[in-house]
Amino acid sequence: MLLVDREITMKNLTIVSACDRNYHWGAFILAASCAKNLPTTPVHILQTGFTAEDIALLEQFPTVKVLPLEDNDPRNVANRKSEALLSASTEYVAWLDADCMVIGDISSFLLPTNGEFQIRMRQPAENAWVWRNHYAPGEAAGGLPQSVLKQWQADVGQLKVPLVNTTCVTNTFVLHQRHLDFIRQWKSQIAKVIPPSHAGVVDNRNPAYFMTDESVMSSLLAFSNIAPPISEFRLDREANRHVAHFGANPKPWKDWCLRHWYCHPHMMELFDWLQQSGHRTHPIPWSLQKKNRLPAHLRALAGDARARLRGTAGKVLRLVGVKKK
Repeated sequence: MLLVDREITMKNLTIVSACDRNYHWGAFILAASCAKNLPTTPVHILQTGFTAEDIALLEQFPTVKVLPLEDNDPRNVANRKSEALLSASTEYVAWLDADCMVIGDISSFLLPTNGEFQIRMRQPAENAWVWRNHYAPGEAAGGLPQSVLKQWQADVGQLKVPLVNTTCVTNTFVLHQRHLDFIRQWKSQIAKVIPPSHAGVVDNRNPAYFMTDESVMSSLLAFSNIAPPISEFRLDREANRHVAHFGANPKPWKDWCLRHWYCHPHMMELFDWLQQSGHRTHPIPWSLQKKNRLPAHLRALAGDARARLRGTAGKVLRLVGVKKK
């Protein structure tokens, strides 16, 4: 087990992210939560479309630096994470999506326990759900579909036998700078297999790579000859010290969904800290104002009920469709 000293961790690691202006509030929440909970850790936000005021609001935090994304890649920003990772010069670099929030002091969990690479790998049940539309008839669920493995091996063209039989989650990960060549390989592989257009984070037209950057990273962890050794993922373990990811819609700066509601007290604490410490913000959205807690919660409950109803209706329709055949 790697022994982690808090001050060493905070000085030898850079947190990076990237987004367009649609995620400015997300980037602000990420930067502010880092400033509050990791006050000496450098943060790089790469961006496209930000105004001068957007940048100033982020750079009011002393450790935050806002950098431009080069205007040479039409793909969704999710496929350009390598540019942010390569902007760091510290021993370790951590990627956090621009819809993440740091809750509490996570410094003791940041460094990979093997000193190499910390990323969350999916368990069989989650994998089975992710790839549910891609398994061949009769193929066992839980691992990777054989058709996908075959495509990945051909595209990567290095190892013959996969190192892993699962996929990774790329919203949060940490690696040592010795593995930046692997990040450069990720960048070049994305350029090779992801079409140069803004197709979103998920592109179902590209079955082996429908999760875009995440699929490409998974293909390299399986078949690259420079894939870093993977350590356990520790940034989701403690309720008061973890990285929250607002992966589902709506995002909290638009509205709350029930699965994110547990973060509401932490979000209010963050905005109290911003006010008390004299930091500036854009006009605070309705959903992030403390006085709107009750109606925001009711809207989250109603949204969850609607989603459950749609799910039930979809199951019924599928069953009816089966019976008609």
